[in-house]
Amino acid sequence: MLENLLRHYKDAMIMTYNPKDTNYEWFQTEYGQTFGILKASLSEKEIELLSSLFKSVEIVNEDTFSHSQRKWFDYLFLDRKNSEPPLPADHATIRFYYFYLKQTIDEKQNFEEAVQGILDSELIIWLSLSHGIIIEEKPSITLDAESLKNLSDTLTTDFYVEPYLYIGQLQKNDADLKEKFTLEQSCFQALHRSVHREKALTFYDAMPLLIMTSPSAIKRDILSNQLIEAIEDKELHHTIEAFLQSNLNASLTAKRLFIHRNSLQYRLEKLLEKTGLDIRTFSNATFIFLATILVRHES
Repeated sequence: MLENLLRHYKDAMIMTYNPKDTNYEWFQTEYGQTFGILKASLSEKEIELLSSLFKSVEIVNEDTFSHSQRKWFDYLFLDRKNSEPPLPADHATIRFYYFYLKQTIDEKQNFEEAVQGILDSELIIWLSLSHGIIIEEKPSITLDAESLKNLSDTLTTDFYVEPYLYIGQLQKNDADLKEKFTLEQSCFQALHRSVHREKALTFYDAMPLLIMTSPSAIKRDILSNQLIEAIEDKELHHTIEAFLQSNLNASLTAKRLFIHRNSLQYRLEKLLEKTGLDIRTFSNATFIFLATILVRHES
């Protein structure tokens, strides 16, 4: 259906939701996918027809935002040059979560409390009545995948909504943060539009799916600066390469590098602390393998 609409409306239709852009009529599919069509390209009958096929997106009232929510919303979605991240400079990292609900929800406060019970963040910004972002200003280095699945199950049971939760990379709090957010959000939106959507998915696990569904989006810039810096660090890069070539075997890697096993563990912990990625797990190793190729190819 969406492919047919894209062919019909062409450049007048976009798939990246911007809650500040009032030039578009915004609609949402049953899976929470949001798209917009220029109002100038729509007749009243077309709007009526689209509203009968899809759910019209109701824009969230920004007046209800807290001071912190307002700062983050303006930073992420307003077109302001040279704007600085709202986080203090001593906050090294940050993580974004992106959620989509198949149905709108009335009990937003209870929903937020359920989310905050598992994720250590009170910063939830609703972009519509059925999707938004969660900002973790002091992210844990590693992710508890089981907790995220439990969160999805809890929201389904308690609120009778089907949530899709996408977990972003460990991002560096620097001047590129807004661009990294925009690219990461676009990747998850593309994945959410595909048939490969899952209830809870990390960016690291999503990379192979993104390569299949949106190969043109897979560029070096979508990787966090934390990860790029780790890959470009000669010692860490050499360690990653040796670990992968040794089939994730620590003893063989240490021998290949002519270092003590404890020294290897120190390097792997350094990689984990910097990127949030534990290369000793297969899924993370797969992601780092793909990321290394991407960085090397575009360097």
